[in-house]
Amino acid sequence: MVSKPDNNETVTDKKRRKTSSSNATDNSASSAKTSKEDVYMNTIAFEEQEASKRSPVKDANLFHATCDELRTIFGDIAKLKADNSEDAKTKIADKRIEGSLAFVLLKKLNRLDKVRIREGRDALHKEKLRVDSNRLQLQNLLYEAEHLKREVQRCYMFKSQDEEIELVPVEEFYQQAPESVSRPETTKTDEHARRIARLEWELQQRKELDAHLKELLTLKQAVEKDIIAKTARLDSLGPRLRDLLIATRPLQEALEMPVEKGWKIRKTVRLLPQPLYLLYANVTAYGEACDNFLVTSIQGDEEEAKQMAAAINSYESETHCGSDSGNNSRDRADSDNDENEHEVHRGMKKRHHRGHIKTNLDEQRREKLLKPHPLSVTITIRAKDCPTELSTDHLSGPGLSLTFTYLPNMQVVTVNIALVDLHSSGVAAGDVLSTESVLNELFRGDKGEECPNPKIKYQLQDLSIEINQLARILKEKELGKPFLWAQKLCGLEHTSTVYTSVRIGPDALGNEPLEVTDKLHETIPSIVRSVRARWEARLKLYKQIHDLETKMIDTSINDERGHPIRISSTVLQWSSISFEDYVSSGVAKLFLEDGMATASDLYFRAIVIRGSAKLECYICVPCRFPDNSPLWSFSLNWNGKHTSSCNSSVREMEYWSNSLAAAEHSFDILPKQLKRAMSCLDIYLETEGPYYTPAEFTQDKSFLKPFRGRTRAQPFRIAPNGSSSLFTQI
Repeated sequence: MVSKPDNNETVTDKKRRKTSSSNATDNSASSAKTSKEDVYMNTIAFEEQEASKRSPVKDANLFHATCDELRTIFGDIAKLKADNSEDAKTKIADKRIEGSLAFVLLKKLNRLDKVRIREGRDALHKEKLRVDSNRLQLQNLLYEAEHLKREVQRCYMFKSQDEEIELVPVEEFYQQAPESVSRPETTKTDEHARRIARLEWELQQRKELDAHLKELLTLKQAVEKDIIAKTARLDSLGPRLRDLLIATRPLQEALEMPVEKGWKIRKTVRLLPQPLYLLYANVTAYGEACDNFLVTSIQGDEEEAKQMAAAINSYESETHCGSDSGNNSRDRADSDNDENEHEVHRGMKKRHHRGHIKTNLDEQRREKLLKPHPLSVTITIRAKDCPTELSTDHLSGPGLSLTFTYLPNMQVVTVNIALVDLHSSGVAAGDVLSTESVLNELFRGDKGEECPNPKIKYQLQDLSIEINQLARILKEKELGKPFLWAQKLCGLEHTSTVYTSVRIGPDALGNEPLEVTDKLHETIPSIVRSVRARWEARLKLYKQIHDLETKMIDTSINDERGHPIRISSTVLQWSSISFEDYVSSGVAKLFLEDGMATASDLYFRAIVIRGSAKLECYICVPCRFPDNSPLWSFSLNWNGKHTSSCNSSVREMEYWSNSLAAAEHSFDILPKQLKRAMSCLDIYLETEGPYYTPAEFTQDKSFLKPFRGRTRAQPFRIAPNGSSSLFTQI
């Protein structure tokens, strides 16, 4: 609170009021002469002047003092009114006058305060304007300073075009340039002068080279005109040569010289990719030199192959471009990045559409990865040693057609298999010549299901495809199987963790296995011999199974030792079964546990009966037949079920039937094993039958002892006995 002013100040203020009142009286006369507007403006100016001269603090103190004085006056009036006397009324009137004067003073102080507030507000506004102006000016100065800094930096970073010019070395410049250009007395000490001199020498040399270039271009145009003239002359000879070839065709046919056909083949061979080209060239040469039953041919779309070759050539030419193409590629990359950013921005608005585009891109990448070369090579291998009734062509045996297809993006060769000129019939026998399994395990471990190139695994992972789905995808695309020996034939060498080398089985002469080396001239004969050996073995196997299925083989006589022995049991059925049926039979656990029977082998079932006894034979024909012999397992149903796991006699029957080697009896291994099984069933029933009543089976076989030793071994083996044969223990 402001303290009340002193009495001296009050007296001074009263004098001022009297003075101001006297001044107002003097001015009233002059105000009549002025207009009302001038009075108002003068009053405002006077108040502004007085507000600036007076102290705000003193006015505040005066305001508080006046307020206290009013309180005092109000209190005195209240007391006087309480007295209600004449003297009090007179004093009340005086007090009212004093209170009115105090109110006038308060009103004046209020006007002065308003004037000060207005002046303060105006001063604040002016100061704000000044600060904003200074701030804007500061920003302009800062922007200009930053601009100048950038300009200075740009000047520092400026590189003249002469710096990009590759000039000759300084030593060579002084050696080759004349002294009128090099000016060694000046340029050796002045680097700028030396730079200018080197640029002058460079310009002079380029002018000379440009003149030489113009001379060479003139010479080139003359040579081009000469080439065009000679080309036109050669083109005019083309129709004449074609007419000449047409006229000589009868002579070519008479002399058996297919000149035109050879030209067409050589023209097509040039379009083959390198692996298929090596395959065609080497196999054709081997067939012409050593194998008349080997035929090679080329299939596919030549026009598409030409387009692919042209695209590859254009791509190679682009990769050899200079720095200009590199800059263009960078510009294209930048534009592609901008487009990709734009696509991403637009894709955020259409997420579903972006997902659809991504799916289409994945499908396109998958199709591109699995796209084969338009041309393929087909090799037809004819059998040399096979039954004549299996072939529809009496001049040559049935053939195995191998179509080799190359997948450029995967760098792998696949093989499709087809049968040529083969007369086949029968359900069980048809499985033997199935194109899906005829060449499985041609070399040990090579089933055509593994990935020969390790790079393919990562390519498929990039497309979210499991590596174990490769065989199924190739089958759906009808591309065949990527056998390892096919890669060897085509000269493709991949670092594989599955196979380290390819082993070739014994050849027709029974020699030791050979290891395929990296030389194609050694690999091709070995593989071709292996394929033909497998094909001929399958034909022999097919003939045996077909005869067994159609019951064309006489199973009533067993003449294994040259002396016919009657067989009392009969074959009821011969049929093919699946690997799952073979496993579920439960009679071949030992073969399955030892890995001798696998899913890639062939499986059959034969049912032999005699009276109430039934012998179920489960036969596993290995995929590598005749390198591996067929495996027979028995289940005897007579007075209970008997298998090799619970009956030693059945175990001996299996041993005796499986003791034949397929390599020695490739033509009739299955009939001989079947007859052994039937003879063993007869011996078992004739030796065990008398111990059961009523006696169902009579003895019609000759044997010395029905049982021998603690194991009660039975006479299953046929042994010669002079002019006849008898059965004895194994």
